[in-house]
Amino acid sequence: MREQLVVLDTLRRIDLELSKLEQNLNDYPEKISDFESELETAKARLESLHGENQTLQKNKAGLELEISSNEDLIKKAEQKLFEIKTHKEYEALQKEIADTKRRNAELEDKVLEHMTRLEQVEAEIAAGREDLAAKEAEYGEKINSYKEKLEEIRSLYEPKKEEKEKIASRISPELIPIYKKIGKRNGGVIALAKAEVCTGCNMKIPSQLFNEVLTHTRFIQCPNCQKILYTEDELNSAATPE
Repeated sequence: MREQLVVLDTLRRIDLELSKLEQNLNDYPEKISDFESELETAKARLESLHGENQTLQKNKAGLELEISSNEDLIKKAEQKLFEIKTHKEYEALQKEIADTKRRNAELEDKVLEHMTRLEQVEAEIAAGREDLAAKEAEYGEKINSYKEKLEEIRSLYEPKKEEKEKIASRISPELIPIYKKIGKRNGGVIALAKAEVCTGCNMKIPSQLFNEVLTHTRFIQCPNCQKILYTEDELNSAATPE
């Protein structure tokens, strides 16, 4: 019985260690993925700004070309005014000149809008480059750190599983169902019984049951928390399993 108590407690400790390793094996790749995703988002944002910048530059150049072309038309039309002989033709040409000037005024407004947005985009690109550089430095370091930790955890995981199998093989068959039910609780699978109280849940143990615990003739579970009860002299005299 004494050795079984130590085996149970040792197995519980190993299971908790394995659980933590498994949690990290799941968590670290997610953290790496999150950092990589943020980097990709920052890069995509920067690429989008560069694309917008190019589009604005192209559209602005097109507007300016149209303005220049319209100015040539206005000059030619104004020169042609002196050659017009009828009032009707003169009014028509005057209207054409006015419409073209109005069109140019609209185009110039659009050019100003493009210039304003270009300034904003260029500022955002500069800020985006700084942000990306900072993220690459910070996240790159964290990603490498998590990858190193993953390699370390993987190197520990299999030996720890082998250790668990070795210890688990020493559990008495009658204790296996009990361990499977409560073995992975943080409070453990065994609890000290002292002065008719289970120290695992601080509940009173019936006197007759406590007397059975003192005899060490069979495994007794706490009626409340279901942990296997032991006494101080019983566990202290047990040898640690290999």
